[in-house]
Amino acid sequence: MQPSSSGDAKAYVQPAVQANKEHQYALKVYTERLEAELEHLDKLLAIAEVSEDEEEEFITAGGSILIPGAKKPRSVIPPNDLLSEGSPFYHDAIRRQHYEEFTVVHPMKAPELEALADAVRSENYRLYALQAQAQGLQSFSGIADPPQTFINSNKHGIDWGRVSSVGPSIHRTAKECQIRWLGDRHPDFNDAQWTQAEIAKVRELVDGAREGQINWVEIAGKLGTGRTPVDCMRHAISRKTHSWNPDADKRLLEAVDIYGADNWALVARWVSEDATSAQCQNRYLRTLDPTLKRGPWTPDEDERLKEAVAVFGHSWIDVAAFVEGRNNEQCRDRYQEYLNPSVSKGKWTEEQDAALLKAVEQVGLGKWKEVSQVLNIGRTDNMCRIRSDRWSNGLFGSVTEHVQSPIAITYKTVIWSNYAYREIHSYTASRA
Repeated sequence: MQPSSSGDAKAYVQPAVQANKEHQYALKVYTERLEAELEHLDKLLAIAEVSEDEEEEFITAGGSILIPGAKKPRSVIPPNDLLSEGSPFYHDAIRRQHYEEFTVVHPMKAPELEALADAVRSENYRLYALQAQAQGLQSFSGIADPPQTFINSNKHGIDWGRVSSVGPSIHRTAKECQIRWLGDRHPDFNDAQWTQAEIAKVRELVDGAREGQINWVEIAGKLGTGRTPVDCMRHAISRKTHSWNPDADKRLLEAVDIYGADNWALVARWVSEDATSAQCQNRYLRTLDPTLKRGPWTPDEDERLKEAVAVFGHSWIDVAAFVEGRNNEQCRDRYQEYLNPSVSKGKWTEEQDAALLKAVEQVGLGKWKEVSQVLNIGRTDNMCRIRSDRWSNGLFGSVTEHVQSPIAITYKTVIWSNYAYREIHSYTASRA
């Protein structure tokens, strides 16, 4: 017996309505997903593109720099040509490429770190959808509102190959992305400043352990405050202060000869286990660099310095690159003290001394850059420091004149007040 047409219609209404609901829901999820991907693409495009203002600024920078002894290049050889098998420099180029891969450090910048976080979240979203499908859930019903704890914090099952190839803003291998995320950037890690209690506990955990046999992953787990293993190592082991001597200077020169003046981390390892890359860089560039000049400046150097400042402004590292034999500190001091037209070079007046005293009272002793800015009378930070040293040491006129000077007496009071405050603060902190 065949059912009536009215009965057939009623039998299909409910499934049709349910199917329509599922399709509408699927379209909604797809739309939200596409909007999220479009937003991610906009971020990638913003990273890759150069704004019109930046391009215009680069084009209209103006100025010219004359490099002594420089010769005009005859041609430019692209790196790809050097690495082609037919190149006469092929083997040397391969060796250089391998050397740079193992020695040159390229830290992740903020846009790349943001792209890494977005890529990991997208991968966790994909994993969650696969889990929902594997559990036999209806279409899209399991991924409508995935828990943010899973999307942001999941560490298991991530395809790091997918993460590293998410877009042009991540130029890292799958292993680099995995190490960076799981070892440093995961949101579960605690980035706040270490407390004294944490430092005391982590040092207690490693007390008595043999050097080189400490499992820092276990230490971080026992500490239980969300710190990375590397952070635990940094705070648990007190690093010795490196001091320079003739032997250390010799090793520094040897390291620079081997690794060059760009790989300071490798140079520091060669010098001493206690030396930092910043210490080695400063020691070499300020003291040991054989190309560094220490004599008086010549008129030609002054002219080149003024031309470089006209182009680069107060970016002293760039300026020093075009003043042969002078480092960035020499260029800065020379320009600010002698060549800067906005700097006042006359004698200090009583009004200026009084203003200096007031600025020191306001900002604090030793913060000479801030003092100079507050003073705002064309005196550099170095001028303010020298002037204050002369006041504190009593180098103006006779002893009687110095002692009876109201400014000198008040200045002495400020110095001792700052000193007493620092000593009391240091004592209180040590007793806490």
